[in-house]
Amino acid sequence: MEKAKLMQLEIEEKRRLPQTVKDNISIDIFQNILAAIIIVAYLCAINIIYYKFESSMFEEYMKYFALGIILFTIIVFEISYRKNSLKFCFIGIELLVCGVLSLYIPYIYLHTTTALRCGIMVLPAGLVIYYGIKSLIIYKEKQFKYQNNLSDVKEIVKETEKSSYLDEDSKKTYREKRKQEEKIREELRYEQKKRKQLATKK
Repeated sequence: MEKAKLMQLEIEEKRRLPQTVKDNISIDIFQNILAAIIIVAYLCAINIIYYKFESSMFEEYMKYFALGIILFTIIVFEISYRKNSLKFCFIGIELLVCGVLSLYIPYIYLHTTTALRCGIMVLPAGLVIYYGIKSLIIYKEKQFKYQNNLSDVKEIVKETEKSSYLDEDSKKTYREKRKQEEKIREELRYEQKKRKQLATKK
């Protein structure tokens, strides 16, 4: 009983994230932010090139940009496959979407309406918000997973405590039965003795 209580108190104290878990979360968020910086910097560079160069040069540069981002996406997918990492897989998908968008950007910038072009140009600001929310989700998910594992341990402690009570009850029941059996035997012996005495008197 006391041991179970001590274990529960220890678990409650450990609900605060230890440094190793914090470091793990920091690495995940850093990788997420790094991907955000690459994508946002990439889209900002496209906007700068659009304003600095002529249409033909812009289209030419965009071919190299699209090729570069697709190669980078392949590398990220390869890392994801080798490490069997869902995290890198998501980053790869984001980069892939960015690469596909790159193929359409020359057409959007040069042959569509100003409203659509402006919408694509402010996309980096939207991505900053998206990656900020994603980083918060990563933190909360890791925190929940850690605390949930502790809760599982707590449940095991409770189950162990319950089973120990059951064992205790079963032991008590067994002892009582033994006592009752012993009492019945004593009574039988006494009865047998009495009968023998009566038989000898006759």
